[in-house]
Amino acid sequence: SGASGPTGLQEKELVLDVTRRVKKLVEDQLGLKVLLTRDADFFVALRDRTSFANRERADLFVSIHANAHRQAAADGVETYFLSSEATDSAARQVAAAENGVVQLERPNDRGGNRMDIVKAILWDLAQSEFQMESERLAAIVHDSMTQTLRIANRGVKQAGFYVLGGAAMPAILVEIGFVTNPREERRLKETRYREEIARAILTGLAEYKRHWNQKMRAAGEPATARTR
Repeated sequence: SGASGPTGLQEKELVLDVTRRVKKLVEDQLGLKVLLTRDADFFVALRDRTSFANRERADLFVSIHANAHRQAAADGVETYFLSSEATDSAARQVAAAENGVVQLERPNDRGGNRMDIVKAILWDLAQSEFQMESERLAAIVHDSMTQTLRIANRGVKQAGFYVLGGAAMPAILVEIGFVTNPREERRLKETRYREEIARAILTGLAEYKRHWNQKMRAAGEPATARTR
C-alpha cells in the first residue's frame, strides 16, 4: 500500500488517481502518448517499471509517489533524479524507504544480487547523457509544482532510487506531499487538490517539451517526442 496517513489515506490509491489525471491532461493538451506501469491496484516490481519504459522506447519516465516521515510536521514536495551520491541524509532516507519495496518482490524478479545491479546501473547512468537531462526535467517539474501548489519547497535532490535505475531516458521521481502530515493528508484527499497536482505536473512536462523541441531544432533534428 506504500505510505499511509493518520486517517488511512493510502499512497497506492492517491498516486494512481493523480497519475491517471496526469495521463489524461498530457494526452488531451499536449497530444502525447502516455503509458502507465499500472492502471489498477496491483504491484509492479521496481525493475519491471523501467524495463517497461525501455521496451516501449519512452522519451521520459516519471515516477509519482507520496512521502512519509516519522515526524508528522514534515511537509512539502521534493523531486529526485538518480545519482550514486545522495544530496543529503534526508535524501538517502527517502531513497531507502522507496527501495524497501523490493522486499515485496519475488526472488526471481530481482535478477541476482540486487545491490551489484544497482551499483552497475548508477555507474552507467552517471556516465550517460540522461543524468543531465534528468536533472533539468526534475528542476522544471519541481518549479511548476512549488509555484502552483503553494506548498513547502523541499528542493530538487539526487539519490540512488532503484525504481529509476536502468531507464534509458530522462527519469525523475516526484514526491507530491506527505500523507503522514495531517494537514497535507486532508488536502491530498481532495479531488480538487489532486487535479491541481496533476495540472502542475502537466505544466512542467509542457515546459520541458518546449525545451526539448528547441534543443532538437538547434541540433537540426526533427522534434518527435513520444512522452510515455
